[in-house]
Amino acid sequence: MDTNFGRSFGEWLRDQMRLVDHDSLAPYRARILLAMGAVAIALLAPFTVNHLIQERWGVALALFTIMLLTYVNVRAVAQRRSPPIPSAWLLLPFVAGITMSVVVQGVPGILWAYPVVVYAYFVLTRRIALFSSIAILGYVASLAAAMIDVPLALRLFATLLLTIIMINIVLNVIADLHRKLENQALTDPLTGAYNRRFMEKVLDALVARAERQPLVACILMIDIDHFKRVNDRFGHDHGDLVLKRVVDIVASRMRRSDRLFRWGGEEFLVLLEGADLEGATRVAEDIRQSVAAATILPEQAVTVSIGVSQYQARQDVDGWTRAADVALYEAKSGGRNRVVQAKMVEPVAQ
Repeated sequence: MDTNFGRSFGEWLRDQMRLVDHDSLAPYRARILLAMGAVAIALLAPFTVNHLIQERWGVALALFTIMLLTYVNVRAVAQRRSPPIPSAWLLLPFVAGITMSVVVQGVPGILWAYPVVVYAYFVLTRRIALFSSIAILGYVASLAAAMIDVPLALRLFATLLLTIIMINIVLNVIADLHRKLENQALTDPLTGAYNRRFMEKVLDALVARAERQPLVACILMIDIDHFKRVNDRFGHDHGDLVLKRVVDIVASRMRRSDRLFRWGGEEFLVLLEGADLEGATRVAEDIRQSVAAATILPEQAVTVSIGVSQYQARQDVDGWTRAADVALYEAKSGGRNRVVQAKMVEPVAQ
């Protein structure tokens, strides 16, 4: 039982300490650097003056160097410029200051290791911060063992390690929450497909990229046939079920690189990068057949009509989606439960 608990605890700890790719603090790093830098300067100033009065020239010089370098970065951020001094470099005078404080003052000097570790995690990327904090942990513990005593060094090592673990747990929770909020902002809450706002952003970026390099891509405009009848006959709960099941079927027929968006109501758009008109039509036909073959409602068949449009040079997003919408209209007016290709327009000679 103890072995299982230890294994479970170890797995939980590894999960909490994982280095997530999502840097949730990145958009706020300049703001954090500005605030923490200003606070650091304000707090270090009286200590610097005190060391000067006590004629502890080395410690005073180290603190003054930290304040000066921090001020340079804070000033740059306040002026909306990139910090000229990489934040990782500031750890060097910080560690030098800790060393001199320990040599001169003993135990009080070692306490500065804690705010330095916290500072690292808020102004550096997670990976660099983790490596830096582990290096600081090993160094200050060794310094305490050499300059003060071994029992204190062990306590320092344990408490500083616990601080590092707690910081990583909190930052992982923040990253997970940030990712969930981003997903909520990008997806349709009912179906889980991306929403139209994100679709417009993706298509705009894709068309902008097409101005610099050739683009081969298609979109599928998908509409659930007679969806109003489903709501009228079975109610909106069943209508929601149909939307979810159709999205599941469409997603199961897509590649990992493809994207599914909810266009509105019972209409969806699938973006197929790297697919030409014929390839996209095969995907659309596969989706149509899969939906028609599925038993979504026990007393009524559910089918979809699909318009397929390939991107053409110098075409804007509205023109591209309009071509797919016209093809979808032809599919519906032609009897529904079918796939129609948008007409390719020959490029005008320049």
